[in-house]
Amino acid sequence: MNKYFLLIVLTILSGQSFGQNANAIFVSYSRSKPEPVYNRNVDGGGGYKAIASNTFGIRYFIKSSKIITLETGIDYSSFNFKVDYVGMPNVVIPDIIESLKLISVPVYAHLTFLKYIFVNGGLLLDAQINPKDIAIDRQTGIGLGLGVGLKYDYKHIAIFINPFVERHGLFSLDNQESGVRQSIMNPGGRIGIGYSF
Repeated sequence: MNKYFLLIVLTILSGQSFGQNANAIFVSYSRSKPEPVYNRNVDGGGGYKAIASNTFGIRYFIKSSKIITLETGIDYSSFNFKVDYVGMPNVVIPDIIESLKLISVPVYAHLTFLKYIFVNGGLLLDAQINPKDIAIDRQTGIGLGLGVGLKYDYKHIAIFINPFVERHGLFSLDNQESGVRQSIMNPGGRIGIGYSF
């Protein structure tokens, strides 16, 4: 009898702890205006104008307490830039658009306040997947991200909105020929819909 009682108590306690540590998976979409920035002042040369760009992703939240959650996943980004030259009178320079494809894995701390408000941020592990056919430095490396947002849960369904700023490829894993490096500053907004289990 005591064995069964102990088994029932352990089952109830494990069920309660699992209920407190509900995880969630989200499908997300973000729109942003990325722009290459330099790590130091650079004189001369062409510049870039940001064009609205898209990111699709899957986010996985691993809840460890009421406030702290680990946020990870994978994002696919297609960043587009217009090469910006200094104009000359009576000379027409056609628009040149360059694209950069990036796979990112966020490793974020996700802190929830007042039930609906959250702050998330941490490291981005970036890998550029298109060949080196653009003038912007390769973005394979480690970046940083920070955001704030609102999340609403209804039973097992959850939605969130998350304005953010990211700096991709801040620390390069590729060989760099000079001390001047471009990394992508990426402000934008993310929405997601998911399922808690």
